[in-house]
Amino acid sequence: MASSKIVLPSVILALRLVAMLLLAGSLALIVTDKVDVRSDLFEGGRFVLKFKDIYTYRYVVAIAAIGCAYSLVQAPLAAVAIATKKRVIGGTANVALFLICADVIFVIAFATAAGASYWFSTDADRYVDELYPDSLTKANPDFKRLRQELDMFFVRASAAALLMLLAAKCTAAVLVNSVYALVK
Repeated sequence: MASSKIVLPSVILALRLVAMLLLAGSLALIVTDKVDVRSDLFEGGRFVLKFKDIYTYRYVVAIAAIGCAYSLVQAPLAAVAIATKKRVIGGTANVALFLICADVIFVIAFATAAGASYWFSTDADRYVDELYPDSLTKANPDFKRLRQELDMFFVRASAAALLMLLAAKCTAAVLVNSVYALVK
């Protein structure tokens, strides 16, 4: 049976690794998100849209990258706590309190990035649907292709937001377990 002193650090390590994987998935989805439609309707013969063109998605990329780095820094601390059979990650109460404050900041950052990405994607998708109604897309296949590509662009961005939100939940669970370990 596992020692009670290593159970909480083990749970925290597992949650941090899951959060890091979710952030990496979110980062991969948003960075590879691209629309490229060729048509005579557009100036230059093509319409290209990347995540770099939208500030909200740049924010998601920045938060996901910083979150991955933060998780990589935090994982060894949890591993050391498991190896030394200490319940509190960081060794002392002051270090643990600092890490708890950092976790609170990251939970908020992950949640704001997820919310911003999701709501921008939803609003922009609604705007595209109004801009290119069914009657227009039926009459012109280029508009239909553009609308489909933009729909997929916003769906991938919404999926990245969902992964970011799940990472925020994992980090919040780390936060709760860290506080519990400190109090106990």
